[in-house]
Amino acid sequence: MIKPALPYSLRASTVHSHCVQEDSLSPPCATGRPQFPLLICGTALCPTLTMTTICSAGHLTIRAAEETDIPLIARWRSDPRVIEFYSGRDRPLGEAGVRRHYFDRSDVPPAGSVHEYQPCVAEVDERPIGFVQFYRLRPADSEEFGYRLPERTFGLDLFIGDPSLWGQGFGTLLIILTVKYLTTEKGVKRVVADPRADNPRSIRALEKAGFRRVRKLPAHEKFEGALQDCWLMEYP
Repeated sequence: MIKPALPYSLRASTVHSHCVQEDSLSPPCATGRPQFPLLICGTALCPTLTMTTICSAGHLTIRAAEETDIPLIARWRSDPRVIEFYSGRDRPLGEAGVRRHYFDRSDVPPAGSVHEYQPCVAEVDERPIGFVQFYRLRPADSEEFGYRLPERTFGLDLFIGDPSLWGQGFGTLLIILTVKYLTTEKGVKRVVADPRADNPRSIRALEKAGFRRVRKLPAHEKFEGALQDCWLMEYP
């Protein structure tokens, strides 16, 4: 996966625009899977949402992760069923590791840094179901990927932490919702992801959300002791 830069801010983003309801934007999920109208909303304009809410669609909400979420994220990041498809079963994270990886701000760049980073928790009807993070890529990433990235390019990765919800379209919904927020409210020009080539479920979810494969990245990620090929995928 793309490695995010050091975190710049863990606070919820405030959207300075009107709420946008787009009934026409429906994720291309199979019949019977959840499809929600998209709602991008700032907490200052929608007091029914919590102060950490970043964006919401029907029953689905993405909110800023908080330190109180550390035990939950650690449970997900140490579940062999989850990390088999995410970081690898040889790289579980306990609470100390989660705090260091996502919340340690001792090396945070100064305000105004280009290293924008946001870890998030996804919820359905206030029930946590997964983790999302997005982050602004650095100029050095253009060299790694072998092509020029626009000025405001963000990386995205996520996982559904509750295996009972796999295969129900929630991953695609989270990608659509996050990308819509980034492009509409943060002025992001491009969003990229680099799933492993042997993870067809992640690739399918990204393609359903409008991502396209740009190029294969040979031996790009060390996963469970071996270097694995990945796909560089981008939106739009």
